[in-house]
Amino acid sequence: MPNIPSDIIGLAVLVYFIVRQITPKRPSRLRFYFLPAIALFWAYQSLPHPVPAVQIWTTVISIGVSIPFAILQGFFTRLYERNGVWVIQGDWRYLVSWLVIFALQGIIAVFSHQTAIVTWEIALGVAVVWGARSVVLHLRYPALREILARKSRN
Repeated sequence: MPNIPSDIIGLAVLVYFIVRQITPKRPSRLRFYFLPAIALFWAYQSLPHPVPAVQIWTTVISIGVSIPFAILQGFFTRLYERNGVWVIQGDWRYLVSWLVIFALQGIIAVFSHQTAIVTWEIALGVAVVWGARSVVLHLRYPALREILARKSRN
């Protein structure tokens, strides 16, 4: 059963964190580890019982489309040192990739004849994108693990 106020709050938080990714911020474990886990929990909480077959297929397609964009986001995000402080920042392509992901979600919904917003699909897609992006950034910047660990000790 959809919970509209909860969904609106969840989407607002999602937009907030996406926009924050394009401004220079100190890397935090929240963005790398907890946001994907929170989005996964949001997907679980929104999951209908039973899950309609069409939603399973659209989710598989959506995740298949989202993973390449997550990898691109990992390459559109840079980690650099500024005034002795490590910061991370996505560029304009990071933001555009989110817009494309959401547009593709809409196209998938239209072609699958889904008339309602499927919150759990969106949340699962976000969890996959943030998780895959985190993996790419850890592979691109091996020092990131130490930077995140050092920040937690400070």
